[in-house]
Amino acid sequence: MLFSNISEEEFEFVREFELKGTIYKEVRIKNRGCRCECGTFHTNVKEYKKKKILHSIYAHKKCVLIYHHRRFICPNCKATHMDINPFISHEEKVSDQTICNVLDDLKKYNETFTKVAERYHLTTRGIMKLFDRYCQMERLPLPKVLCIDEIYFSRKRRKKYVLVLLNFHNRVIIDILKDRDKHTLSSYFYRVPRKERDKVDYVSIDMTDNYRDILHTFLPQATIIADSFHVMKHLVDALDDVRLRTLRRFNENKKSDEYYLLKYRNELLYATDVDYTPKMNKHFRRYLSQDQLLSMMVSLDKELYDAYILYHMYHRFNQTEFLDLKDAENQLLEIINRFTISGISEFQALASTLFNWKTEIVNSFSIYKDRRVSNGPIEGRNSLIKKILRLANGYSNFKRFRNRVIYCLNRYSTHSFKRE
Repeated sequence: MLFSNISEEEFEFVREFELKGTIYKEVRIKNRGCRCECGTFHTNVKEYKKKKILHSIYAHKKCVLIYHHRRFICPNCKATHMDINPFISHEEKVSDQTICNVLDDLKKYNETFTKVAERYHLTTRGIMKLFDRYCQMERLPLPKVLCIDEIYFSRKRRKKYVLVLLNFHNRVIIDILKDRDKHTLSSYFYRVPRKERDKVDYVSIDMTDNYRDILHTFLPQATIIADSFHVMKHLVDALDDVRLRTLRRFNENKKSDEYYLLKYRNELLYATDVDYTPKMNKHFRRYLSQDQLLSMMVSLDKELYDAYILYHMYHRFNQTEFLDLKDAENQLLEIINRFTISGISEFQALASTLFNWKTEIVNSFSIYKDRRVSNGPIEGRNSLIKKILRLANGYSNFKRFRNRVIYCLNRYSTHSFKRE
């Protein structure tokens, strides 16, 4: 069948030929007559006009329909009327079926406008125009638990980051904002009805003061949560800075045991479970376990050893399930005190950050539907957004990027194209 919406019985004739690598299908629909505005029903034909329509029948070759478009003339009032064109609508030059196929293909996040254009023998600009016309995604209502996170968009823009809003429960993208500025965030939430904003119970963010200030203003009923993944990233960075400072002492001899441990086995510093089974180590030329390598590494410098202990102290705290958030607060204050008196500049600076965000960090142990609230779901979505950006070699049009991400990654997002 040539068309999913037209039965074979409707065709009066079909003729096919190939010219310069393009398949042409010449078609005419049976004359079913028409009713004139004067009320006369007739089948009188004045002329046929040939219209060329690009249509996706074959994947390997370009196909063009030559449709004999019938013009009627009323025998009573002499008025002329064009017959209905069953292949195209909305004044397009490609068939409705081709448009549907294009939009369905663009639903896949790993497809690009260029690849789809080549598949359907259209221009990339033409594919973009179809997408822009039929894939305008609306903002979704704010959820009970909202995740907010930034993602790098383009080095060519003055404001290089965009902001993603996501439903923690079902990982549906609520919206994407053009930047992370305070004014942008304020304007966005100001336009959201107060009744909708008051339904938000939790908001998970990274430790950015702008976000916290705006959310306290516009989502006063919500509990603000400092995402545990971002807090742990600060811990990793602090420990890594201490490691690098220790490593620089051994830069002159890059074949030394110290340099090898700090440079190539540094992952052991962050591991929560090391292997005690001895294995042949090519550098030391003897059997050593991961635990032995770790012990050798932290013994190189007292500050590195202290930083390692502080890192894992917080990591154990972060993995604890607290029935009473007051217990979490007490343990956090004890950790902050240990960081402060450690004498390690990176951890002393981090102690100040943790104290500034202690309420939000304690709130991060809140449970929603048997799950600890965090930005974990949004991190998964961000990885797919980065793939969309990478496959397209970036986007210069933010609005098109926003619509593409929401259209691709939200399962039930659909295009607006309808056959008339």
